[in-house]
Order: sequence, then C-alpha cells, then structure tokens
Amino acid sequence: MATKRINLSFSMDREDNAKVYSILSTQKYKTDYVIKAVLSYIGERDKGIDKEIVKQAVKEAIAECGGITIENIRKDKDNCVQHELPDDIFDMFDSL
Repeated sequence: MATKRINLSFSMDREDNAKVYSILSTQKYKTDYVIKAVLSYIGERDKGIDKEIVKQAVKEAIAECGGITIENIRKDKDNCVQHELPDDIFDMFDSL
C-alpha cells in the first residue's frame, strides 16, 4: 500500500495558523488527529447541506399544493387558529 505525504506550512504571524500549529504540535498521532478532524468537519458540513435541501424541497412542495391555509374555527366560544397542511405534504413524507 502506498503512503502519501502532504507538507503544511503555518505562518506564525496569523492567529489561526499559530493556533492550529500549537494544537497539532501537541498531538502524538498527528495524522490520525488530522484525519478525524477533517472527516468530522466534512460530515457536519454535509449534514447542514442535506438539511437545507430538505427545507427547500418542503417549501416547494407546500407552494405547489397551494400553500398553507389558515381557518378560524370556533371551539367553546374561543377563537382558535389552526394551520391545515394538504394531505399531499404528508404523503410526500410517507414516501421518503
């Protein structure tokens, strides 16, 4: 199995560079630390992207179904505002 190397340079004049250099300098297993840090960062970033895509898809589906309607329904002389979602929205979630 081949081993690849990447050389990194840190400018001690830049605060972030100096901070990362200090962190890496104290690590015993630097390669493992960098691997876990990068994969964790990418994983968190990807979760955010998926969430935004789902949010946008739901907004579009609601808009295509005519939006959310608001009806005032009286219960025991109290005004109660209920939001009604079209059944198509729930069908969309069931199909996921």
